[in-house]
Amino acid sequence: MSHIVTLIGRRLVLSFFILTLTSLIVFLGTEVLPGDALTATIPAEELAFYTEEQLALMRADLGLDRSMPVRFFEVWQNLFSFDFGQTLLRREPVLARIIHPMINSAIMAGMALVVMLAIVIALGILASLKPGGRLDNAISSVTLFTYSMPDFVVSNIFVIVFSVWLGIVPAVIFAPTNAPKLTILAAAVLPVIALCVHGAAYQFRLLRAGMVEALNSDYVERARLAGIPTWRIATRHALPSAVIPMLNGTATFVAGLLAGSVVVEAVFKFPGAGGELLRAISQREIPTIQAIAFLAAMAVVVANLIADLAVLALDPRVRTSLENA
Repeated sequence: MSHIVTLIGRRLVLSFFILTLTSLIVFLGTEVLPGDALTATIPAEELAFYTEEQLALMRADLGLDRSMPVRFFEVWQNLFSFDFGQTLLRREPVLARIIHPMINSAIMAGMALVVMLAIVIALGILASLKPGGRLDNAISSVTLFTYSMPDFVVSNIFVIVFSVWLGIVPAVIFAPTNAPKLTILAAAVLPVIALCVHGAAYQFRLLRAGMVEALNSDYVERARLAGIPTWRIATRHALPSAVIPMLNGTATFVAGLLAGSVVVEAVFKFPGAGGELLRAISQREIPTIQAIAFLAAMAVVVANLIADLAVLALDPRVRTSLENA
């Protein structure tokens, strides 16, 4: 038990450095861009009428005249205390600005994760029952094709097929960020499927390989000789061990959701954190960019930690190796 606690402690320390490094990289990434938050939001024709003294006073009022380390340290403190500060221009709390978009993106990502796991488990079991058979070859071929399709291609194809040709759903989503969650759930159906197309293909290949190996093991052969039905062997005996190699891939899928959701939200105009992030980047709202990037990185860290704990719970070999370390 102490080894498990030590492992978790190490992961938490590593997570602290990862989140700090993420904050620093995002901060430096916004600093190297030309201009600043003030010049990015004032139109060029209007900017010509301001004197250098007026611009200097406005920058001082926004806190942009301070040195880079001082500004980063202040943002870093805000991030780790979950007090994300205020937006530079409107002087409104960053958390109030991003809370609804973040919740909407979390709803979409959660739905995508559940749908992806359901699809992958169903296809993985079906394909592994007869490896090399027609069904296995058909599923493997389709998933290999979908794995090669980027999220923006899938999203645009969905818009063309389901909106333009069939007229089943609107081409863009007009729901505000603070819309009722049932409305957000209904609006997220097509974006969720678009996110699952690429991720499910990769997870399927991991699960199929694990299922084939598990079904060829000695304990599964003994279960067959005992007269246990094939479907029960696959779901009760092979699946728990086959899902272990897929867990780390699932954590990677969560990380991919954060990148893919920005593209998918932009195509479908989904009222999520992706659109808010793009707006913040265009306006050089460093606190907002840092807050969204920080929360996204934290989601990846938590997903990896949960995956590691799940492996510990499901695989006794990992627990034994930790105890003997």
